[in-house]
Amino acid sequence: MVMRTRTVLIGTAIAALAAGSAAAQSAQDAGDLLKRILGTGTGPAAPAGTETGAMATTAPPPGVSSSEASGGLKLALGKAAERVVAQLGRPGGFANDPRVRIGLPGPLGRLNGLLSTLDKAGVTDGLSGKLNAAAEGAVGKALPLLKTAITRMTVTDALGIVTGGDTSATDYFRRTMGPDLQTAMTPVVSKSLSGVKAFQALDRFTAKNSLIAGQFGARDLTGYVTEKASDGVFLYLGEQEREIRRNPLGTGSKLIGKIFGRS
Repeated sequence: MVMRTRTVLIGTAIAALAAGSAAAQSAQDAGDLLKRILGTGTGPAAPAGTETGAMATTAPPPGVSSSEASGGLKLALGKAAERVVAQLGRPGGFANDPRVRIGLPGPLGRLNGLLSTLDKAGVTDGLSGKLNAAAEGAVGKALPLLKTAITRMTVTDALGIVTGGDTSATDYFRRTMGPDLQTAMTPVVSKSLSGVKAFQALDRFTAKNSLIAGQFGARDLTGYVTEKASDGVFLYLGEQEREIRRNPLGTGSKLIGKIFGRS
């Protein structure tokens, strides 16, 4: 009986969905009903263009004013940005970290499992180390851009982030400043790659391994390292944000603890 009723409800919902614009509201209601029946949703669908998770609500947490939420979030994100840049920008920040270490580019990436051996044998001219050193040198460009993005964040943005998902702020930064970050880092990466003679090392290596190397020139190498460096920044910014939400009092700020509900 339950199965028959469910089947009838599904049929009714589908029929309403097919009714066309004359019954648009009914079709929408039917669509919501169908989602609930099938277990694919618990309520009306979000309007087109609405982001879920990151901007769940614009109301501050209980007992927290809008200005406190905004100020506390900016303080927390400023601390997180400084830690990320310090971590990745130091010597070995990329090269010694398997989560962000930059391997060989393009088709050469299939050799990454042998990279340590190749480096020690002098086959790659230390190319991997040069790529990672370039990324480490460029990460410093991220901090002023992150600080600017934090400063420009509106109260509405901040409230949505405070009450959003574990990486709402990181997602916001990636969306609003990701392209600017890569643009700012590109000339630094290019200069660093030139300084350590990475382009020449790549040319020599690809000349000896033309069958697997394909075409991968200086411009491609710069873009490749820049993208990897940017990805590393956002990866660890997300880690910092999760940690702040998990243990806000660990930041040493009562205000941050208050806005994330752990005071």
